[in-house]
Amino acid sequence: MFSSERDIGRREYNLGREYFKQQKYAEAEQLLRQSAEQRERVLGAEDVNTLWSKYRLALTLHEQQKYVEAEQLLRQLVQQRERVQGADHEDTLASKELLQKVVLAIAPAAPTKTLADVVSGRLSDFFADGNQRRTAYTDSEIQQVSLLLGQLNLQWSKVPRTYMVLRTIGCLDLLDTFIDLGFSDHWFPVTERSLPLCLRPSKRSQFVAAQDLVITKSVDLEKAEKGQHCFFREHEPLPLKMKGILGSGGFGQVDRVLSLISFREYALKRVSRSTAFSGRGTERVKQFIAEIRALKRIKHHHVVEFVGSYTDPKYMGLIMSPVADMDLSTYLARANTARHRELRTFFGCLARALEFLHEQSIRHKDIKPSNILVHGGNVLYTDFGLALDFTDKDGSTTASMVNGMTPRYCAPEVANYEPRNTSSDIWSLVVVFLEIAAVLKDRTVDYVYNFLKEHGSRQAFVRTNPTGTNALITDLKETGSPTDNAALVWVKDMVMLQQQLRPTAASLMGSITSAGQQGGGNEAFCGICCVSRDDVLSGFDELEIADTK
Repeated sequence: MFSSERDIGRREYNLGREYFKQQKYAEAEQLLRQSAEQRERVLGAEDVNTLWSKYRLALTLHEQQKYVEAEQLLRQLVQQRERVQGADHEDTLASKELLQKVVLAIAPAAPTKTLADVVSGRLSDFFADGNQRRTAYTDSEIQQVSLLLGQLNLQWSKVPRTYMVLRTIGCLDLLDTFIDLGFSDHWFPVTERSLPLCLRPSKRSQFVAAQDLVITKSVDLEKAEKGQHCFFREHEPLPLKMKGILGSGGFGQVDRVLSLISFREYALKRVSRSTAFSGRGTERVKQFIAEIRALKRIKHHHVVEFVGSYTDPKYMGLIMSPVADMDLSTYLARANTARHRELRTFFGCLARALEFLHEQSIRHKDIKPSNILVHGGNVLYTDFGLALDFTDKDGSTTASMVNGMTPRYCAPEVANYEPRNTSSDIWSLVVVFLEIAAVLKDRTVDYVYNFLKEHGSRQAFVRTNPTGTNALITDLKETGSPTDNAALVWVKDMVMLQQQLRPTAASLMGSITSAGQQGGGNEAFCGICCVSRDDVLSGFDELEIADTK
């Protein structure tokens, strides 16, 4: 007897999968067929577990070259997965890809047809023979063309829209030249002047006109501040391939994704819409929209880059770059002496980026190591869900309650729900600085908080233990490299309970660059990218995002 309905067919499924790995396909087929039949009978034809058994069975049939049965099974499976999981789900796309392989494997049975002949024939189905196509292609059709092109030329499969436009205007012979010149689907929409010179003037207007056939909302998804917030209906494929989970929490989930338009990797942050109008769900969605608005109007090399945003029936999504190596919390836990030179530059880079944010009238409001990413030695602020844009407010001071604040890093005035301003970000940054300084002094982050628990008020937060904090600063000064004591001077200046006594980000930056000049090039407290003020101020725009219904 099975302990629950969910156990139905599990044993057969797991054994079948093991036999498949061992290339014992006949044994695997028998077990997977039993699993699929049992699950369909008890759980239903469209239960996710049933669909997995069918998919594994189809894989086994394909390996045994039982293509006809595999095709029948996969056509049914694709329809079921589209209904249950959506057309853009990675499982649905995997089923479609396997179906494409099976179909192509069947066709060469005719002795006169090669694989190229079969693919060419199927590609022709997408193009009007002798007649100009009048209706635009769907994202699903473009993905099918991409899959077919992948059987002929991997590079072509990455530019299906370019292929389709060039074929439509009779210039397909230029496709390889376009690719060599760096042209890709990410360039759409184009003007006549922005097209490669290899395209004759008489064909340029035709290309511009024909591009309307392939410009879908997916093309707009990676246009950053120049793009629009995209809306995807049910069953409309999202042009992103999930590559794995980067993190998750109460806010939602962050995944590594591959764009099927530009073939670049991004971080995708999603929040569920199912609880958008209930309890804390409402606040999360508001914070998510605030994060999109904040990121869209700023551009700085120490802030994660906004790529695009969208809404579909289940989620709101925010696409960002880069996919970082780790967050600062992990970096500090792993840092050894060999990394100290790089770590030392984080002081100036974080201060410069905060100066930029404040100049753009944005308070981060949740600075902490887990909200600072490290990528290739570069630090980046992320997670602007609590950020406040005070452009249109009378100054930067607010007095509202803060949901989602982090007790260890929040300023005293924030914890006490008192009026706060940009100096509250300075407080959060000083706690981060204190952790960095401790690591540079060959201590750990845990050492900081264990020390506080044993000194002063014996409370573990910097804001509730000023005496213990001063004792910690003195303790750190007496160990490690004396050069790093400069950082402890800034920490002491920043860790003021009175907001008005804390330095601004700009004055802090002045102290950091001055200390670097005095310490010499080998002990620089700032990356070369942020030493001067001519760094990275950039244009910014406003996000126009429609209300989520």
